[in-house]
Amino acid sequence: MGKVKGSILFVISILLIGIIAGCSSENEGNASNGENESVTIKVGHIAPDEHSYTKGLKQFADAVEKETDGQVTFEIFGGGQLGGEREVVEQVQLGTLDMTLVTAGPLGNFVDKFSVLEMPFLFRDIDHVYKTLDGEIGEELTGLIDEQGFKTLGLWENGFRHLTTKEQVIKSPADTEGLKLRTVENDIYVNTYQSIGADATPIAFPEVYTSLQQGVVDGMDVSYGVMHSTKMYEVQDHLSEVGIYYAAAPLIMNQAKFDSLPEDVKKVLIEKGKEFTEVQRKINQDMEADQKKDLKDKGIKIVEKEDIDIEAFEKAVQPVYKENADRFGDLVERIRAVE
Repeated sequence: MGKVKGSILFVISILLIGIIAGCSSENEGNASNGENESVTIKVGHIAPDEHSYTKGLKQFADAVEKETDGQVTFEIFGGGQLGGEREVVEQVQLGTLDMTLVTAGPLGNFVDKFSVLEMPFLFRDIDHVYKTLDGEIGEELTGLIDEQGFKTLGLWENGFRHLTTKEQVIKSPADTEGLKLRTVENDIYVNTYQSIGADATPIAFPEVYTSLQQGVVDGMDVSYGVMHSTKMYEVQDHLSEVGIYYAAAPLIMNQAKFDSLPEDVKKVLIEKGKEFTEVQRKINQDMEADQKKDLKDKGIKIVEKEDIDIEAFEKAVQPVYKENADRFGDLVERIRAVE
């Protein structure tokens, strides 16, 4: 009887070892395929909590986390905690940061032809913008971004940029003569301001409020969203709806980080990036209408677009187009031809 019990125990032991080994082998297989491994994506951007960037990113992150059953989680650092826009783009390119949502201007320093979107008075209206970005030209431009170590998940938006000042009312290029206007470190912006007689002063965004407050610069170009959410209305009194250029906002990820992810996670990021491009744009447009009204209520004097000599501005910036004629090839003509 003892020998029988011993034999039974021996067989059970062998079976248990086999089961454990099988489970271990299965887990190793899953690990090697990257399935079910938790993934943390670290995101840095410059916008405050009440900006459409932040709202769009939060909804995007929630949707990705839900779609992956919590396999993917996000750590989001807003408000310029990790540096200005140029710095966060550099960090994403190097892989020390996984993802950022960044205004197109600073990205142009890394992807030269993407700067075509920053040419002054290039777009007729917001519909023209979306047809361009969501069509063949947008696809071409995102391909150029991705050649520089990024994975583009969507072309979100900051919106049309207008001119603000403390004292000067701007209705024509004559009103910008001699003004010190803050700009990002981008040659098209600098040349544009010079063409309308202003003194272009590159300043990193986290320092802009203080610079305006202390009179280092007289004004800036800004979207309604930025003007409102960063409380620039506390240090500026006038906003002119010049619409000097449109600021796209690519959602970009480090390419190596993206490539390291399981295929199902990659698919979710691509799908949600596209879906929330439309969501974030709508958030931004809806917010701008409310922000404009609130800025008026706060005492900001707004010069409406119809009261601005846009033709005079367009004529003044022609040297910028001549200077960049060879740089962008036929992109300017193709964008203007989009219907």
